[in-house]
Amino acid sequence: MSQSQLRGTDLPLGVLYPDAPYNLGLLDAIRRQSRGETIGQEELAELEGKRRALWEKANLAKNASMKEYVRFAAEGYGFRVDERERLSFEWMQADYRRIGYQSDYYACDRENRELVPVEVDHEGPRVIVFATGRAFAENNARLGSIAPEVAVNKARDVMSAQVYLVGSRLMPGYAAGEVPVVAVAYDMVTSEEETPALRIQSILDPNFLHPVSVRAAERIFGPMLGELECYPTGRIVRRGGHILGKAHRPERIIANLSRLVLVGGSVGCIVTLQVARWLDLLLQELNVDEAARKEAAASFLILNLGPTSPLSPGEGTNLISVVNSVDEFVFSGNHVEPLVNRSLKSGRRIIPDGGRESAEANSFSVVLDVDGSLTPEGDRYRFDPLGTHFGHSLKYYANGLRDLALRSVIGRALKKEGAFRVGRLVTEAEAAGELNPLR
Repeated sequence: MSQSQLRGTDLPLGVLYPDAPYNLGLLDAIRRQSRGETIGQEELAELEGKRRALWEKANLAKNASMKEYVRFAAEGYGFRVDERERLSFEWMQADYRRIGYQSDYYACDRENRELVPVEVDHEGPRVIVFATGRAFAENNARLGSIAPEVAVNKARDVMSAQVYLVGSRLMPGYAAGEVPVVAVAYDMVTSEEETPALRIQSILDPNFLHPVSVRAAERIFGPMLGELECYPTGRIVRRGGHILGKAHRPERIIANLSRLVLVGGSVGCIVTLQVARWLDLLLQELNVDEAARKEAAASFLILNLGPTSPLSPGEGTNLISVVNSVDEFVFSGNHVEPLVNRSLKSGRRIIPDGGRESAEANSFSVVLDVDGSLTPEGDRYRFDPLGTHFGHSLKYYANGLRDLALRSVIGRALKKEGAFRVGRLVTEAEAAGELNPLR
C-alpha cells in the first residue's frame, strides 16, 4: 500500500465519520510515519483518547438502533435504501474475478508460497476457507498504482498466506497432511462499493443472498448432495424450476456434510452464513424432509474471523464468531461493545450466544485483544495501523486463537459424524484442560 495515496475514506471509519478528530489524526500520523518521522508517545496517547471518543459516539448510535446506524452508513456511501429495505445496488452477477478456473479449490504450496489447484475428498475431514475482503478490493490497485489484474494476482499470494495461517495455527492434522485446508475459488466481492453494500444489506435484510454466495454454495455442496447436473462454473442445472439429477439419500448427504469446517474472513464471514442458508434451500428443492435438513445444518462448523456485520446462524447451524476488540473494520459495521462487555463481565474470551448454557449453545463469540492501530505495551503504545490492517489482520486473529487452543474444539468438529452442538465440544475441550477460555 502506498501511504502517500491513502485517503481519509480508506480508513475503516473514514466514510462514516470523515471529520472525526481520530480519523484526521490517524491519517496524518500514517503519512508522517511513512516519511520516516517517529510519532511521540504523548501524541499516541492523545490519539488513543480520540479513538475512544469516536467509538463511544458510534456505540451510542448502534445502541439506539443498528438499522438506523447502517442507514446512516448507506447515506455515507451514497446508497439509496428503498421501501423494502433493499439497497438500490447492482450486485455483481458475472464470474469475472475468480482466483482461477483450473479447479474449484486451491491449496497453499508451502514450499513455493503460492496457491495451487487441488481436488477435495468430501468423504474425509476438510476445511474450506472463504479468503476475501480488502485483498481483492479495487482500492488496492489504486493505492499500489498497479493494474487491477496485477492486484488480483497479488491477492492470490495473500490468499495463500491466509490458507496457511488457518491451517498451521488452527487445524490439527494440517502439518501432517491429514486435514486439507483449501480456498474455494468463488467469485470475489471485489468492488470498493460492493463490499460495504453487502455489509449494509445483510443487516437491513438478513434474508438477502448475494449471487456470489449462491454460486459458492452450489459449487461446494452440489457434489455432496447428489449426482446433479452442473454447468462448468459449478452452478446446478435446472429445467422448469427443478434441479436436474438424482439426490443422495439423506443419510449419505449428512455423512458428506460431516467433518467439514467453513472458515470466513472479513466480508467472507457474511458469505459463509449465506452459503449455509442456500444449502437448506437446496435441500428443500431436492425434497429432503425437515428432520433431515435440520440434522444436515448441524453436521458442520462455521468459523468466522473478523465478521464485519452482526449476523446470526440459521437454526441449529454451528458457528464460532471471532472479533478483535480493537478491530476498526469490524467495529465500523458490527456491534462489538456488547460482546466485549459480556466477555469482561464473565472473565471468559469464549462466550455462548443467545443466553444459552455453554453445552447447549450452537453459536459462540470469541473476543480477542490482539494488536491493532494502537497497541498498549506497558505504559507505551506501538503504532502500526497498516501492519495490523487496523486490527483486522488474519495473522493476529490466527495467533490469538492459537494461544486459546481453539484447535481443540475444531479438531473435535472435524471428527464428528452427523449433527452436533458446538457447545458440547467447547465444554469437553475445557473439561479436558485442552482449551484456554479465560481472560
